[in-house]
Amino acid sequence: MSHAKPERPRFPPLLHRRRSLVRRRLAWAAAGWALLGAVSLLSWVLLVAGRNALAQRRPPLNRWSSAALLRRTARYSPDPSQRRQARLVLAAASAGPNEQLYWLAGQAWGERRGLRTEPSVVLALLAMAEQRRGRKQEAEAHWRSLLLRFPDTPASADARYWLGDPGDALHQELLEQFPAHPSSLASALTTAQTAGPRQLDGALHLARWGPRQVGGEYLLANICFQQGSQLPTAAAAVLANALLQVDNPAAAEACQPGVAVSGTATEEPWTAIRELLLQRSWSKAQTALATAAAPRLILAEAVRLDFWHGFVKQQLGHHGEAERLWRQVAQRAPWSYYGWLSQVRLGQVIWPSPLQWVPPRSPTAPLGRISRDDAVTWLWNTGLDVLAWEHWRHWRGATAPQDPDALWIEGQLRLAVMDPWMGLEQLDAASWNRPASEGQLLDLEQVRHPIFYARILADAAQRHGLDPALLLAIARQESRFRPAQRSVVGALGLLQLMPATAAQLMTSTSVPPEWADQDLETQLLDAEINADLGARYLAEQLRNWRQQPILAIASYNAGPAAVAGWGMDGLEEQPELWIEAIPYAETRFYVKTVLESWWAYSCLHGTPCLSPPEQGGMAREEENPGGRPG
Repeated sequence: MSHAKPERPRFPPLLHRRRSLVRRRLAWAAAGWALLGAVSLLSWVLLVAGRNALAQRRPPLNRWSSAALLRRTARYSPDPSQRRQARLVLAAASAGPNEQLYWLAGQAWGERRGLRTEPSVVLALLAMAEQRRGRKQEAEAHWRSLLLRFPDTPASADARYWLGDPGDALHQELLEQFPAHPSSLASALTTAQTAGPRQLDGALHLARWGPRQVGGEYLLANICFQQGSQLPTAAAAVLANALLQVDNPAAAEACQPGVAVSGTATEEPWTAIRELLLQRSWSKAQTALATAAAPRLILAEAVRLDFWHGFVKQQLGHHGEAERLWRQVAQRAPWSYYGWLSQVRLGQVIWPSPLQWVPPRSPTAPLGRISRDDAVTWLWNTGLDVLAWEHWRHWRGATAPQDPDALWIEGQLRLAVMDPWMGLEQLDAASWNRPASEGQLLDLEQVRHPIFYARILADAAQRHGLDPALLLAIARQESRFRPAQRSVVGALGLLQLMPATAAQLMTSTSVPPEWADQDLETQLLDAEINADLGARYLAEQLRNWRQQPILAIASYNAGPAAVAGWGMDGLEEQPELWIEAIPYAETRFYVKTVLESWWAYSCLHGTPCLSPPEQGGMAREEENPGGRPG
């Protein structure tokens, strides 16, 4: 008996077709999803590559970008980081707090990324804008948010300063966590100005972390002069050391007798060379100059020695060697006193070209010359100068800049926050303390010859028939553009006038009606009044000396009676030697510096004064063997 194998049940034809259709659809769906994934991945790769390519080709958004580009980016850019950067630049350039708040609205998002501190910066700007509007509660809310979200950023130091008061817990935290930050120094300065048990603590904090703080030197010196013998020994030593850093040895001596005596600087071998030049001992001077010429460490020494070496060579009849040395000076330092003298000796120029106009303000330059990717550079490029300065001071700590590039950066930042007194000193050091082989740098020279009070000085120069560049040079040397400057001998204001001299210069038009009821000293601290009187006095000196600028400049510093006693022998033929013979070291330095600044302002803001190889028209040896100045 056989058993038949049961047949498999068969699906109905309709069900079979449906099953096949489902399988095909599933396969198609899988293929579609795979294709979609591949397309998405390719799109993402292309998008990233496109963004990177655009980022490389797109110019960075900064204070030099056009307003149209910034506004367009701020509103329509698909990149949120680009929109925020554009808005920050626009906020930094805003004319008032309302406009600033408009651009900053909704931009405090995100977290801190390395050295970039955009959210904390936005919160600080919002708080400061609300303060300018007089809305204290809104400002405090932004400061508190900043302190809560970003307690370790330099911007949070400002939050602690504004939310607290000198001596309280917030300010104590500020002093400990951010000791060199300008907000900490401002708190310490307030404490040191307030009589009480913490006064000395404030002064010591300033001495350790910021003796160059505006107002700091005066306060520390005052404490030493009044309390020097009563101060604890350790405190007196700290104060004395700080005062030596700001070149105030008299006050340092009051705190710590004998501290300023040791280590006095000397100008050897230049002092001996100068004496040989004044004695016309040309052969001995040549030997001394040749000996001193190696090694030449800094630019200031090199150009001085090279110029006088050329001068001596000329006196000895070696005209070709003299012109070679002067060309070298003019090449290395074309905007300097010795660069100008060298070009005079080469027969290229006589006096600086008159400056026909004064720019309303100095152009903003990149910060220093080294390309750096840090928060200070980013803040500067964004136009947030004050915050850039605060970050720089926090990170520098108590270390004063020494190398030329650091001096350049700090000097430029100080100018931006209206501290030209120390800023110009640092920029001068940055210019002259660099290697001789490097020479002067155009960008640095433009920065260290800024223009402040442009309209006031230009108007005063025009009224009294002066070259505006000369008046700028006088203001730079006299007060470093500080209208409130008071000298130890009692000179006041932008152009440093003695009250007795100013009283003689006063006319019915010298003082505007709104200043008429003020005393003379208060009037002289007004930049407009001071500039008018100083220009009148300088014009008077030029008339008295028959338009001889060297004598007028010397008289502005030493007084016309002193200059009259020096004699005029050799002034026309050898003016550089006449200047070296000025018996007052201060006036000698003053005349050289004013002449240098006058020349530089004329070259940098008026007729360009290029280095000899670019300038052309070099006087050839056979055409001008004597090289006499015109």
